[in-house]
Formats: sequence, C-alpha cells, structure tokens
Amino acid sequence: MQNYYKAYMREKQARDELEELLEEKTSKLYALNVELEKKIEILQKQQVAVVESEKMATLGTLSAGVAHEINNPLAYLTCNLDTLSEYTNDIGKYLVLSSKLIDNDINISEFSGEITKLQNSISTSDLIQDVNDITDDCKEGCERISKIVANLLDFAKPKIEAIVEFEALEVIEQTTQLLENKLKQLRVTIDCKAELIIKGNKSNLIQALVNILVNAAQSCNSKKSTEPTFIPKLTITAKQEGQTAVFEVKDNGQGIDPKIISRVFDPFYSTKPLGEGTGMGLAVVYGIISNHGGTVSIDNNLDAGATVTIKIPLVN
Repeated sequence: MQNYYKAYMREKQARDELEELLEEKTSKLYALNVELEKKIEILQKQQVAVVESEKMATLGTLSAGVAHEINNPLAYLTCNLDTLSEYTNDIGKYLVLSSKLIDNDINISEFSGEITKLQNSISTSDLIQDVNDITDDCKEGCERISKIVANLLDFAKPKIEAIVEFEALEVIEQTTQLLENKLKQLRVTIDCKAELIIKGNKSNLIQALVNILVNAAQSCNSKKSTEPTFIPKLTITAKQEGQTAVFEVKDNGQGIDPKIISRVFDPFYSTKPLGEGTGMGLAVVYGIISNHGGTVSIDNNLDAGATVTIKIPLVN
C-alpha cells in the first residue's frame, strides 16, 4: 500500500510540475503573441506610410504632365472666351434694336433697315452657330479639366476603409488618364475583358499600375534616344484565368539585365542614377499586390522589352 502511495505522490508531483511548466510556457507564448501583434501593427502602419510616401513622389513626377494636360484645354477656353466677349458686343447690337422696337422708339420699317445693315456686317446664322460651337468647346474643356483633377484627387488623397469592388478596366483607364502626357509618345493598346470585377483599395492598385507604366515608358524612351527610328509600344491587357484577374503590361523597350531581374522588387534597389529614383517603386508594387492576395512578376520578352504580370483574386 505504501508503494502505491509513493507512486501516486511521484505522479502527482510530476503532473504539478508539468502543469506549472505548461502554464509558464503558455504565459510566455501569450506575451510573445501580444508582442508579435504589436510589431505587425507597426509594420502595417509603416507599409501604409511607405505607399503614401511613394505616392507623393509619383505625384511630383506627374505634376509637370498634369499641368500640361490642364493648360491645353485652358488655352482654348481662354481663346474661346475672348471670342465670345467680342460676340457679346454683336449680340448686344441686335438686342438694342429689338428693345427699341418693343419700346416703339423705332417703327418696323426703321427696324428692318437697321437689321439689314447689321446683317451685312454680322451674319446672325454664323453668330448663332459660332456661339453654339464655342459653348460646346468650353463645356468640353471644363469637363476635361474636371476629369483630370478628379482623377488626381482620387489618386492622391488617403482613403479610410477604401476596400471596394470595381472593374479592372476602371483602374487601367484612370491610370492611363493620369499618365496621358507621359504615354503620348508611345503606341498604347488596351485589351481588357469586360466586367472583370476585383475587390481592394482602388487608389493603391492605381498607384501600383502607375509605377509599372512609368518604368515601361522610361524604358521605351531610353531606347528611343539611341534608336531614332524605334517605335515605342505598350500593351496593357486584363483577362480572367479561373478565379483570378491577370493584368499584363508589355513594352518593347530596353528590357532588364538578367543579372539583376531577381532584385527589381527589393526595397531601395534602383538602376537609375542617384537622385532620379527612390528604389521603392516596384517594392511598393509588390507590397500592394501582396496585400490584395495576389502576385507580381517580371520577365524579359523574347523579342524586346519586358512584361510585368499581376494576378489578383476575382470577386466570387
């Protein structure tokens, strides 16, 4: 009986020691888990800060082009308003005559004579047509400026809980509109499947595509500077593969040195001269796409240039 009691006590002591050890390990694991969650939160905040910082750098790159795109419609708005100001005087002459007739200051015969004189110098049909054309032009110019500014604001301002559903074509169209000035020297082809719905932060995805297209345009322009007859081309496609949206940006530029292609997504790695690149462009792209549960890769084409491939899950 005494032997059984000793065995029981040894077992109880071992169990108590094991429970104490388990409690200690659980406590340490909990503390480590709390610390890990804090670090993850810090990393997420740092990643957001990096994306916003790169976005501001991109805005600096876009500013000259955006200013040029706004100046074009502003120029013909100013010109049209000058012309419209001159037509106001002509319209005023017709209105003065009409007012005199209404107030019986002149009779119908005198009115007819004065109108005939005006018609010889100012054709009412031409005046009406010109005013309509000028109005349409001014409206078109204002809409174009409004669209440029709206796209820029949509891209620039930070979003809170900006996880929404949208078409892949929206991202492509807004990106190319933002980069219109930078892409005008390239033959750009867009081939996007309709109703390709993805979910995520639209502004950040535009940021990723902006970075990719800017790199592609710079590669093509560098090649153009050494080959005057070279015709730069850029093809942007979006298609569905299973439950995945696949974006491809293909250029026929200089391509990438095979020795460094594995490093292009590394933070702070840049092949550009000092001061011309942050080295964070493609690193930010990698982070944004990863946050959307997707992948991004880059390969040289067999003929010329490079292709960037982005894969993002579709909305079920």
